[in-house]
Amino acid sequence: MKRTKMLFSLIILSLLFVSGCKGFKYVFTGGLDDYSIEVNASDGDYAESSDFTLLSDRNAVITGNLEEGKLQIEFAEATIIMTDPDTPEDVIVGNVIETVTVGGNEELTVRLPQNDYVMLVTAMGKTKGKIDIKFVKP
Repeated sequence: MKRTKMLFSLIILSLLFVSGCKGFKYVFTGGLDDYSIEVNASDGDYAESSDFTLLSDRNAVITGNLEEGKLQIEFAEATIIMTDPDTPEDVIVGNVIETVTVGGNEELTVRLPQNDYVMLVTAMGKTKGKIDIKFVKP
């Protein structure tokens, strides 16, 4: 009986792992001045990044490495509300400051003023690949 429970638990855990890895749409990684967005999404699939802060005006250099489709990226203002150290912060998404659409191996540069931001991303068509974003001094 003990072996059956353990085997059943391992099978369930394996199925959850495989289904989670297979069906990802967006993965945001990085921090400070260097971010990546891995995408495997269908037309219209949407996601939001976590909030990040630009301490001074920066240029966002966006480099696409997409096998197919395009990705729309909106840089929106974020208002961060901290209630207490034991509670997760609340983020209110505000006005969109810049919008870009990246496809294939394009490289685009946009200027962003000092502020707190979130990235709002939407797939345009079946979209697969990676986008790199570096925030550099103008």
